Amino acid sequence: MSFRKNVIAMLSGTAAAQAIPLAMSPVLTRLYSPEAIGLQTLFMGWTAALGVAATCRYDLAVVLPDSDDEADSIAAVVLAIATFVLLALAVAVALAGGDLANLSGYAGHTAWLWLLVPMVFGTTLTLLGTAYASRERSFTRIAKAAVLNQAGYAAIAVGIGLLGAHAEGLVWAKMGGQLLGLAVILGGVGYALRRVLQNWDWTRMRTVARSYRQFLYYNTPYSLIGTIARDMPIFVFAAMSATAAAGFYGLTRTVLLAPTLLVSGALSQVFFREAVALKGTPRLAELTEGLLKLGLLAGAPLFAFCTVWGDVLFENLFGANWSQAGHFAMIMAPAAWMSLQTGWPERLFEVSMRQDVSFKVQIAADIITAAAVITPLAMGMDVIVSIAAFTAANLLYHSIYLIAIYRVSGFASNRLGRLLGLGWMAFGLSCLVLGALRLLPGPSLAIAVGAAVIASAAAALTGRKLWRNVALIMHVKETAT
Repeated sequence: MSFRKNVIAMLSGTAAAQAIPLAMSPVLTRLYSPEAIGLQTLFMGWTAALGVAATCRYDLAVVLPDSDDEADSIAAVVLAIATFVLLALAVAVALAGGDLANLSGYAGHTAWLWLLVPMVFGTTLTLLGTAYASRERSFTRIAKAAVLNQAGYAAIAVGIGLLGAHAEGLVWAKMGGQLLGLAVILGGVGYALRRVLQNWDWTRMRTVARSYRQFLYYNTPYSLIGTIARDMPIFVFAAMSATAAAGFYGLTRTVLLAPTLLVSGALSQVFFREAVALKGTPRLAELTEGLLKLGLLAGAPLFAFCTVWGDVLFENLFGANWSQAGHFAMIMAPAAWMSLQTGWPERLFEVSMRQDVSFKVQIAADIITAAAVITPLAMGMDVIVSIAAFTAANLLYHSIYLIAIYRVSGFASNRLGRLLGLGWMAFGLSCLVLGALRLLPGPSLAIAVGAAVIASAAAALTGRKLWRNVALIMHVKETAT
């Protein structure tokens, strides 16, 4: 399949996967309390962190070798590490489950801790299966798995909610969705994992572990700390027993990061393969800049809408109890827009084998982010101040991260500066136009709907125009090939 077809396959599947929980959110926020949604977000935060530990990010390396034998040896390393991590996790929950629940702000709820074991195992197999599917460019299967995962989650969550929602209901729903998605992945590449087990060889495993040790030394701490920093508000709010605030943040993040997850999920795997093929050619810089310009300019009107109309949007969609989440969204939207620009090009660090740079940037940024979240709360300030500080730290991080990507890839930094300047001009202009609409007299909901239509139309028209430029770049590359 061509780059365009691969992206469309991933984009359509990821869009559907993101649309399902978003479409069901107004139902779930009326079936479940903020505390329940906070626990779900906390559970997924722990799953993501433990998933990094269980793979040591060697799963990323499975895509790189030309030889299936070498890829299988890398996968075997992942399975060996995951087995050790899962055993350690089970022992920790058995010995200290009650204490862990208390520290997490959900005293008396321990079932979700036990569910971490199968959830992390399923996540590990999904990551490996996705890597093998990427090797075969079977992106349609990856997209189908994502859709079934979210559809299963939504159906199970609604069912539990109608039967009588409880704090851990959404956690069980996440577990069910993960298993359904995994079944789709294994249906296509399960033979590869069976081959890994049949050809298990400790000598080859030690060899590839050393050869790809950059993923252990840099990607693992980078991903682990990055995951914890991303979920820092959740961990801090839950530990302080501010479980409602954790739920508000969880819903806000789900809504705001949906476009980021959509684009990253659609582009990351496809871009990774193309970046490996285009390494050392001018086409790689052209492709990266074309996609970055697309994300900046097409995304600006949508996130500007959240900045101006977030409170009205959340209160009407999710209910009056969630108005605080709308205020969170208004503050966090600019940082969410910038995160849209860094989710997919981060693969250029792996392509350049310069994970050490991303690691250093991530470490510095995460220290600043942790301080930004904790310091206002320690000083007795309101949660909203902590959210604002968290947003400022994230804006700084994403800007520096893009600069680092350009430097390790050998791209012209002045071109990045012009792109970012153009993007911020578009964002500011969008805020001015949408803000002027908010000053109009009349029903706020009706005006908000009109503003949403204008923002969506502007994003669609801009995206369509800029996508043609990206398609042209890849058409030239594929023709040359």
